[in-house]
Amino acid sequence: MASASTYGAISTSSAAPDTASSEHTTGTPMLRVREMTKRRDGNGNDNDSDYLFYDVNFDLYENQVLVVRGPSGVGKTTILRCIAQLTPYEAGVCSLATKGDSFRKPLQMGIPAWRADVMYVPQRPAQLAGTPLDFVDMVNSFRVQGDREHYDPVEIAEDWGIAQELWDKKWPELSGGEQQRIALAVALSCDPKVLLLDEPTSALDPRSTLLVEETLAQRTCIWITHDDAQAKRVASRILTINPDASYSLD
Repeated sequence: MASASTYGAISTSSAAPDTASSEHTTGTPMLRVREMTKRRDGNGNDNDSDYLFYDVNFDLYENQVLVVRGPSGVGKTTILRCIAQLTPYEAGVCSLATKGDSFRKPLQMGIPAWRADVMYVPQRPAQLAGTPLDFVDMVNSFRVQGDREHYDPVEIAEDWGIAQELWDKKWPELSGGEQQRIALAVALSCDPKVLLLDEPTSALDPRSTLLVEETLAQRTCIWITHDDAQAKRVASRILTINPDASYSLD
């Protein structure tokens, strides 16, 4: 297992990079999303009001942070889950850059391999049995993780104020903020190409939020936040989903 200090993408610095001023739109995209369309659950009619989002298109480049905004209920979490292939959708194509500047779709890669490279991190970690270290062992035991280099999640989380002894506690014994940082550290330790982050700092105090932002803003992310100030700090671009199922990309 490599040390986090040797992995530049997750090393912390005294100030967050100015991602908002950089578009990162040159070269080949890391992730392409085309015509992503999702109906509201239980609706079978073909009216605009029956869609959460319709015909969403964007490219995500390396080290770009695409922030997803919009009122509650418009489908922000759902679009992340669709991209992760955790929630089915009516139409659309996702593809990931691979070696040789080629793109591969989820079924071409295999769904487990896609989810390892395009990793969804929920807002609230699942309440698992055992300890966070047990969870790390479980994740590393998956076949798709066998040939991947992993980094030390304990060291990553230590930079965010998580003491080493917390990894030996049962999940219910941890605070919401501790659980959130530990889950993020485990995701980062797997070194996915794209992180899908659902309000990753919602349970954190302001100081811890800034520490986590410094690390995550150096990654390639799609990031949901309801915090206007946070969006300004971390966003390279902003995808806004509207209640009428339309979207805008700024």
